[in-house]
Amino acid sequence: MYIRKFGAVCLAAIMASLALTSCSGPSRLYAVDKADGVYFSVPKNWVPVSNAALNAREGQGATGTALDRLAAVKWQEAFSPSAKITPSNVLSLLAPTVPLAYIRVRSLLPEEIDAVSYNSLRNMIVPVTSWASGLDTTAPEFSLLDDAENIQKVARGVHTVFEFTPKKGVSQTIDQTALVSDDRSTIYVFIVRCTSACFSKNLKAINEIVSSFTVRGKR
Repeated sequence: MYIRKFGAVCLAAIMASLALTSCSGPSRLYAVDKADGVYFSVPKNWVPVSNAALNAREGQGATGTALDRLAAVKWQEAFSPSAKITPSNVLSLLAPTVPLAYIRVRSLLPEEIDAVSYNSLRNMIVPVTSWASGLDTTAPEFSLLDDAENIQKVARGVHTVFEFTPKKGVSQTIDQTALVSDDRSTIYVFIVRCTSACFSKNLKAINEIVSSFTVRGKR
């Protein structure tokens, strides 16, 4: 779900109720999961890739645990300044040449609840802890740029920024926030990424998007 933000008064309304009142002058586009109290904002001209489209793409050929995890997804959505970004681009690790913001909220499976740690949260996309250790001889060129605890109203985890260059690939920078709810029922993963050249060029806009990510919990 996404809604537009209209001026400072509307921002206050979003913070209070994750909903908009009528105002004028669109400035930002808000992505909102009202059920779980999760939201973030992107520039108003960014284009969404819907939850339905992502679910459909991820479901193609999914079996076993992958299918169970997909069934546990509460919300996933992506945004990019390019209308050419597809669900396949969002769910692939190939580096996009334009910024791509992606949110995923899902329930933990019973066998995952006791296994969640800060390291497992860091490793949601790639094995960050293994690559950062320098002991993995198969690791690509890798740099850990930032790694800090992130504590929200009803969840906590880690905010990690890293850069890696796959063999025969281009350098990609990923800003990842991965959290687990305080009751250990839900995982929230928020990612903004693109090629490292693109990331540097759009750093201010990316930082604003990342800073807007908020988990307030069920109301």
